[in-house]
Amino acid sequence: MRPWQFSKPKNPGFGISGGFYMSVLSSASVLPSILEVVNPQGQGGAVVGFGAPLSSSASKESLSLPLERGAYAVATKDRKTVLKMLVLSKEEAGFDPEAFARSAMARDASPELLSRIRGTWSLAQFTFEAHDAMVYPALDFLLGILQRISVLAEGVVADPICQRYRLPEETIQPVRVDPRVDARDHVTVKFRQRPEGIHAYTLGMQKFGLPEFEITGLFPLDQDLAARFLIVLTQSVLIGALAKPGERYGSPKALLQVSEGGFDRGLWEGIPVYELLPPTSMTASDALKQWAVDSGLL
Repeated sequence: MRPWQFSKPKNPGFGISGGFYMSVLSSASVLPSILEVVNPQGQGGAVVGFGAPLSSSASKESLSLPLERGAYAVATKDRKTVLKMLVLSKEEAGFDPEAFARSAMARDASPELLSRIRGTWSLAQFTFEAHDAMVYPALDFLLGILQRISVLAEGVVADPICQRYRLPEETIQPVRVDPRVDARDHVTVKFRQRPEGIHAYTLGMQKFGLPEFEITGLFPLDQDLAARFLIVLTQSVLIGALAKPGERYGSPKALLQVSEGGFDRGLWEGIPVYELLPPTSMTASDALKQWAVDSGLL
């Protein structure tokens, strides 16, 4: 007799890294209560779920009081995803708003974003204690909590891994490219000048224990195409088409091949990276332009 065959629940092939964390920088002097942020019925616009202080001295009444310094647990209703929220002052967190305002990251910040960051009173930092095996519901729950607190606390969502700060309405894509996940919510593309040209690279895949991607030797005018290509590629990976060395992406006429990368240890120390290499007869710029032509972008 054949043994019983039990089907395993499908998952995207990756999980959530222990190093994944995000924060809300609050410019409000008084924070919302945990019940305003999350409650079982989603009353008042709250996220559906549970939240409570991680303190033995906390009472039921504390759920209706403003959040204060300390640790909280925030969970989905099915308890498959559990977040730890740590509320602390900007001084305890070591965050200097004026240092950010002087940094390159503030160069393209909107006046509203910059104003809120400069007015930061406190931070709420989130890490995963447990997550849904399907990953996507856990990510949606986190984004929902971040957006809710940032709305109520006149805050900004900080994504340190992506080196990105966003206003509440920018936290979640209004129209997703896929109902499960949108890479733009979790990954960003950065550029820097190197002797051999522009270096384009992703930040955010490491949140899932996956390699980042990089392309080197580009021209300044290639930046928009490189950003589009890398977001399309990371989107494909995040819906389950995991990349590995030797695979090729882009136009059939000019495929970029996945190779081990990350040789710049100053940037990538401890982080796995895949470099995308053009055919030997082409530059990376040529390959991207051919992809853009095939995709109707040029």
